[in-house]
Amino acid sequence: MTTLFRSTNMLLRQAQARVLVVGSGRMGHIRAKALYGNPRIQLCGIVDTNTKQAKPLSELYRIPLFASLEEAIISSTTTESPIDGVVISTPTPTHASLITEAAQNKLSIFTEKPVDETAKKTTSLFQICANQNVNLCCGYQRRFDSSYQALYHQVNSGAIGNPLAASIFFGDHPVPSRQFLLQGGANIISDCSAHDVDFIRWVLNDEVVSVYAVGTSSDDELRQNNVIDNATMLMKFSRGTNVTLTLSRGANYGYDQRVEVFGTEGMATVNNIAENASELANETGLHRPKWQHSFPQRFDAAFAQEMDAFADTLLCGTPWPIKEKDCVEVQRVCDAALESCETSQIVHLHRE
Repeated sequence: MTTLFRSTNMLLRQAQARVLVVGSGRMGHIRAKALYGNPRIQLCGIVDTNTKQAKPLSELYRIPLFASLEEAIISSTTTESPIDGVVISTPTPTHASLITEAAQNKLSIFTEKPVDETAKKTTSLFQICANQNVNLCCGYQRRFDSSYQALYHQVNSGAIGNPLAASIFFGDHPVPSRQFLLQGGANIISDCSAHDVDFIRWVLNDEVVSVYAVGTSSDDELRQNNVIDNATMLMKFSRGTNVTLTLSRGANYGYDQRVEVFGTEGMATVNNIAENASELANETGLHRPKWQHSFPQRFDAAFAQEMDAFADTLLCGTPWPIKEKDCVEVQRVCDAALESCETSQIVHLHRE
């Protein structure tokens, strides 16, 4: 029986899941690359209302281009080529309608974070998917990165004792365009904090009970348009750990993403990764390359692991590691941080 089980599981892992990518922007390109490179996945189409923008991506991978999810589903039915899942890489306001449509057609879903703009809407979408018996998988790529996984195991094995404090720094690179910041770049808290909030909750296996956040604008134009491009969040966890998360749009020396967790017996750290491992030493000092260019380079392997995990869910029925509660709690913390930033008050998160 054990041999039969292993053989069956191996066949499942060797099978292919047919997956659509919805969205042809930056994340759509990242997801399409990871899916195309996975032997257990057949990238079977790109969906985007902006077909002109999406055409180069569909041509790159020689796959069909559809103007809507409905069109893709109808095409799969008429050609008897069923779709197993969709990867939604579109702006957050479009998630609800796409998730609902996919669920109603019995398609499992992977979506970029956040699932939706509020915790209440997020809960509603998980319920819709549960009613249709389909998976709703939200992507928080820190959990799939080998360095972050190592830190998780170090902390949870007791290697640093009782965690007392943590410091997380996020410095974006390259600095987003002025147009992006002024025309929808949003508050950096709502746009950039979720990944690190999810990760530190996972590491500490604990919940945030209060948040205090402050934000600043790096120049007069941004300040006049109420655009916050730098912020700091202080999160208090229920077992006493204090976590500081610093966010900035302006790391001009490369993508800066660091974590330190300090405990009673030691400290666990995730450091930056340089563009290459070279070093020059001469009379003027030590010269090293910049940090990796941006998040597609820094988390390239994590994105691939994330899509492989989605293949496990589609083909083997493996539960997705990030649950509804995780998505809801992250959104609650981010919402509280925005409220704190606007009111200059500590916001307490009450739970029943």
